[in-house]
Amino acid sequence: MLQKVEMYTVVCDNCQKDIGTEDEYSCWNDDSYAETNAMESDWQKEEKKHYCPECYSYDDNDNLVLNSSLKDKYKPE
Repeated sequence: MLQKVEMYTVVCDNCQKDIGTEDEYSCWNDDSYAETNAMESDWQKEEKKHYCPECYSYDDNDNLVLNSSLKDKYKPE
């Protein structure tokens, strides 16, 4: 039997990259586990937005700085 199920993933709010793009797993059955997995993979959460490691850095004042050159790089067409 083939059955549809609801799954969760984390997508970068800057470049639109899915955390599962280069991993063995692309989604999880629990939203909190998907987010925990992202945080353990050096993703950053700032004000309910998620950023992959390629998209953020911190300035000298510990402010989050986004890499604007990657904006929407992985956005589906």
